[in-house]
Amino acid sequence: MKVLTQIAMASIATLALIGCGDSYSNKGASNGSTGELRGSNRNAKFLVDTDAMSLYTFDKDALNKSNCDAECQKVWPLFLGANTGSANIQVLQGTDHLAYRKHPLYYFTNDKAPGDILGNNVKDVWHLVHAPVGTNDSQTAFSNTNIKQTFLTDKDQRALYTFDKDTNGVSNCYDSTPTSGTGCESTWPVFYSANLGALPEGTSSADFAVINRDAAKVKQGEPTQQMTYKGKPLYYFSPDNKEALSTKGDWVKGVWHLIELNAQKVGGNTTTTPAPTTPATATPTNNTDAGKQIYNNCASCHQADGLGTPGGAIKIGQVGNAQTIESLLNFMKNDGAGKNSTMVSIAKGLSAQKIKDVSAYIATLKK
Repeated sequence: MKVLTQIAMASIATLALIGCGDSYSNKGASNGSTGELRGSNRNAKFLVDTDAMSLYTFDKDALNKSNCDAECQKVWPLFLGANTGSANIQVLQGTDHLAYRKHPLYYFTNDKAPGDILGNNVKDVWHLVHAPVGTNDSQTAFSNTNIKQTFLTDKDQRALYTFDKDTNGVSNCYDSTPTSGTGCESTWPVFYSANLGALPEGTSSADFAVINRDAAKVKQGEPTQQMTYKGKPLYYFSPDNKEALSTKGDWVKGVWHLIELNAQKVGGNTTTTPAPTTPATATPTNNTDAGKQIYNNCASCHQADGLGTPGGAIKIGQVGNAQTIESLLNFMKNDGAGKNSTMVSIAKGLSAQKIKDVSAYIATLKK
């Protein structure tokens, strides 16, 4: 494998050198046990409103277009404001819905207090905005606290990025000509490895694949193959200068992004990307009084007796014993595939103890 050297100075001459063929790409692991990827950590602030409530983006949106319909907005209310002429905060045309660098912004209904980040990585499509400091306007601010963000890097902790203008399994990042040494590919060199080896925690081999780039457009000396993560082609950013943990490319032009694998409040225990787990089978703590208080928030749909309404919410009082109900809620919290989106969002906002308590209470409603 070619030894990858670290460039120490961010000079114009250095950047020119990078653009003239100093390859970033890995040709394979140095031995069978060495992983080419890892999860690296940084402390990062995130974008909030002026009341310090967290703001989120939605992966299913298009640039300058919200795809969160009326039902979606019950869980993810729009962040509304005015056009202040900011280069980074804009209103979507014909609305008062604010966007950050063309990405529509939302609240999460389960966030009840400043600093809550319960919406981060919900269903792997809702995300906090780790905007560069100084890119807010009068309608936004930065969080008072940091979160520890785990993001995807190569084995030398050099940041990897995705490009919003790519499509699934297809790169749209090339130089103007293969010999120009200027353009997208020179600024964003591709990541390729023939042998990934051990993978970062929270990822699996199914997340990664190799695609073929357009050989007629590939910069001379660069690989014609590229690694993808969940269908998204992976890149380095030249101004990072191959420095470990440099993240200058995050949110560049609003279309380049780090890949967050996990996030946790600094000094807290709120993990916002729960790893999939087997539904809990432990005997719950029967704190039914506390569970009743929690269930009061559910009664509007499921009714006080847990029998719901005809054609409406499920008869949760007939689901089963406390252990079965707890397993169902834990599944919704940690996965939720195929379940009602509102219920999944509610479950994700409950702690393990609250799930035990409310499960114990619901079991008393069994008819």
